[in-house]
Amino acid sequence: MEVVETNGGEDAYILVENSEEIRKKLNAVGVADEVINRYGDDEAFDVLALAFAEGYTDYYEKGQFVLWGPIDDELRHRVLGGDGTATDAERLHCHFSV
Repeated sequence: MEVVETNGGEDAYILVENSEEIRKKLNAVGVADEVINRYGDDEAFDVLALAFAEGYTDYYEKGQFVLWGPIDDELRHRVLGGDGTATDAERLHCHFSV
């Protein structure tokens, strides 16, 4: 994707070019044009806001979107009981950090 502008921190965003090519890629994975239009204009849209708000990602780090799925009681108890993996702990931490 052609990134137009980014910002980190609490007001993070990733603006990408609103081109036919990018729309086709998103349409191919089930993102409708109506959804894309909610997050920008004719020039660019915020792919970070789209991904989080529409449930396509749970976390973003080092240029990668991550979808872990829902945090359930089994995961919580595993981490709190000391039986979880490092990935389990990161999932739980990131879920409450976003």
